Amino acid sequence: MLTFAYMLATPGAEAGPWEVGGTGVDSKRKVKAELALKQDAGGRVWSRPVLGYALPLNAAMSVEVAYGYGVIERSDHRTSGARDLDLKLKYQLASQTPTRLAWLVEPKLSVPIGDERAGIGRGRYALEVPLRTSRTSGALTYTAEARYTHVFGTPRAQQLWGMGGLVEYVPSPAWVLGIDVFADTPRGDASSYHLRSNVAAKWRPTEAVEVQALVGRSLSNQRGAAQTSYKLVLEYKH
Repeated sequence: MLTFAYMLATPGAEAGPWEVGGTGVDSKRKVKAELALKQDAGGRVWSRPVLGYALPLNAAMSVEVAYGYGVIERSDHRTSGARDLDLKLKYQLASQTPTRLAWLVEPKLSVPIGDERAGIGRGRYALEVPLRTSRTSGALTYTAEARYTHVFGTPRAQQLWGMGGLVEYVPSPAWVLGIDVFADTPRGDASSYHLRSNVAAKWRPTEAVEVQALVGRSLSNQRGAAQTSYKLVLEYKH
């Protein structure tokens, strides 16, 4: 059950669909709907859908709230219910200049209002704090992220340190392609790491609409079975 709870709690994605996020804040109000699937040898976990709303506060800060519905499917059991509520703040510490990298911190608080009995909600508050830095050079953007996740009132196995990188390529104004690699490990147990990678694309047919798609896979999971991830996101900005 801990494996499925972890899969539900990490839908990934903040710079777009990737697990490693970006260093920009939302400059417009944004509504998004996300459909995600994580599966391993033990079953499948769906997020269908997760609905989010983002609001810019100023040029360096934006907030976002997300809430949705989850489904856990195993060979002998199926449960479904509401997910926890996610509250997120993006704060750009510095923008890129010729002599300086861009920096951003993006704390996220998960409020335990989801269906804990069904295994969808954690039943505990969780805080995730990623710190990112990036550099854009021509059509390429390179981002590095360090992250700490703390699930309150749980053993060290659910206190995670993580690190990863993302490379994005913009072949045209309408398209963004990218690949990331991310690994995390429980506090005090570096041998129980989970290393995974995601390949994704973003398509912007208009200034207001963006479609995102992702496929990901565990490269090495020392905490359980290898996982495969899929995600489809639709955003409307206004």
